[in-house]
Amino acid sequence: MQTPFAYGKTVRAQHFTNRENDSKKLRSNFENGINTTLISPRRWGKSSLVEKVAGQVNSKKLVVVNIDLFPIRNEEEFYTYFSTAVIKATSNKVEVWMEIAKKYLKQISPKFSVGIDPLNDFEITLEWESVQKNYKEILSLPEKIAKEKDIKLVICIDEFQNIANFNEPDLFQKRLRSEWQHQQNVTYCLYGSKQHMMMQLFERQSMPFYKFGEIMYLQKIEEKYWIRYITLAFERTKKVITSEQASQISNMVKHHPYYVQQLAHLTWITTEKTVTLKIIEQATDDLLNQNAILYYKDTENLSATQLNFLKAVANNIEALSSKESISKYNLGTSANVSKIKETLLKNEIIDVQMGKVVFIDPAFELWFKKNILKQNLFKK
Repeated sequence: MQTPFAYGKTVRAQHFTNRENDSKKLRSNFENGINTTLISPRRWGKSSLVEKVAGQVNSKKLVVVNIDLFPIRNEEEFYTYFSTAVIKATSNKVEVWMEIAKKYLKQISPKFSVGIDPLNDFEITLEWESVQKNYKEILSLPEKIAKEKDIKLVICIDEFQNIANFNEPDLFQKRLRSEWQHQQNVTYCLYGSKQHMMMQLFERQSMPFYKFGEIMYLQKIEEKYWIRYITLAFERTKKVITSEQASQISNMVKHHPYYVQQLAHLTWITTEKTVTLKIIEQATDDLLNQNAILYYKDTENLSATQLNFLKAVANNIEALSSKESISKYNLGTSANVSKIKETLLKNEIIDVQMGKVVFIDPAFELWFKKNILKQNLFKK
């Protein structure tokens, strides 16, 4: 029997849990031309949310363009990838793609290559020297196509924070902002997996993308939705789990979407008929073991004071800069505590939520408590 849970990929249909308000808000922004930035820790469901809403609004008059910058490493690759994605999304004929490219990229003189499967093996090659002089032609391409076709475009760009790693990133961001902010027929949805970098790009007043549009901060899905989702999934597959056990699964990984799905899945595959506490414990161990190599590596890269800082966080110490905490956990000085905090924030090991320092990855926190602090995760 196929598992009723999904993780490690964008989730769809019955796997998509709640996010009703976020979905309505994002859809409204798409339909009303409001640029949107999604910010949250990684694996909180940004891509799934965008994919769901894109599927709802995509039509002949409102066309969604999906771009993933994960493999893009420099400005030259960006322009090629960006122009190709926009052109391919606005028509389904190779001949039309070529016509559009030639019409709107006149100064760049694009070249084309077509494989055995034209729709999937179509590539546009741009001469970098020409692109450098005429980059505005590429950045204005979506607006020109939208005007000509009398449509609206929504361009969704995943892993947007990668542009911060380009050569002269500030100049590149200024170029994007300068062109995109004046477009009337194109809306941008920007998101990425590195929360700290995304916040730097969009929250700092000195950065080009400050106040580019609305920033949506995704919150955790509430426990009650996870309980309903988990219990119904077990019920559909003729297995039994109580609401209390579903709550335990959700709380164990602090309602983190990715890990709730994974832990529920591991519990499900271990259960023949009825869930028990022992099965949930085994599933939790399986989850931690699957990630153990990564967590050992992360821990080995920490300095002694950074490790001590995380021990304090894992023990729910809130006054991390107090004399008592600094002495008990050997953190050096209050200034050193601030440096440690900033480093761990930058490396996305911790986050600050409601003024409290927490682990970003709840599974890493469980592993840390079990293997570093030698705590029993299922104390009765």
